[in-house]
Amino acid sequence: MRLALLTDLHFGRAQPDLVPPLLESITAASPDLIVIAGDFVQRARASQFRDARAFVDRLQHPWIAVPGNHDIPLFNVIARALAPRAAYRRWIAPDPEPMIETADAVIVGLDTTHRWSHQRGLIRQGQIDRVGKVIRTAGDKPVIIMAHHPFHHRPEVEKKVMKGAADALTYWAACGPHVILSGHLHTWTVEPFVAQKSDAMTLQIHCGTGLSTRLRGEANEYAIIDLDGDQITAQRMTATADTLRFVPESRHSYRQATTGWHELL
Repeated sequence: MRLALLTDLHFGRAQPDLVPPLLESITAASPDLIVIAGDFVQRARASQFRDARAFVDRLQHPWIAVPGNHDIPLFNVIARALAPRAAYRRWIAPDPEPMIETADAVIVGLDTTHRWSHQRGLIRQGQIDRVGKVIRTAGDKPVIIMAHHPFHHRPEVEKKVMKGAADALTYWAACGPHVILSGHLHTWTVEPFVAQKSDAMTLQIHCGTGLSTRLRGEANEYAIIDLDGDQITAQRMTATADTLRFVPESRHSYRQATTGWHELL
């Protein structure tokens, strides 16, 4: 099974010249499913959501998505308090937590946005329990968890990790191996990490921004993820404003074992 991971498109601060090459590259990759991990827009305005909707309508393959913190209002306090996901539901998808089971994998979307924890995000106990049950009952199928906020930060990241992330990782590690797809930080990271004892049950694939001008020292990018039995490969696809073309960069492969994820060199 092949997935394309997109995140942090940020229409309102997107680079319009990169839209055609991004669409062309994804179409050429021919994914079975496109997963979009939030931040479709910059400031949750209708005009920005309209542009985001026009983009997803041009995708040539099935897609699912979860919202990001920029997809809920920041300055419109009334909308943020009363209906923070109304615009997202109207323009992008009515269900902010989609779940799909195929012959090859189970993909679970989590809404980690919170109206009052705008930047940091939050995972709730009910979500933790629900995903744990999916991991325990998935059998041989890999479980792919998609959320906007990452569950683990590299040491150099100054932002606080999402509320509830440590509890989620500890519980899910006891349930079995799984993969997390995330965005938010506009950086690229692929790494397994220990959440319980010595087992690296969690493999996080953290992708940077697909179209935003807020690059934070890295290129615009998306990821092609191939699932083949107990093996997963993440191919980073990057572009710059100079080249206007998405090309393969780094490639990472891991195999799932009883002790967790192990990199294939």
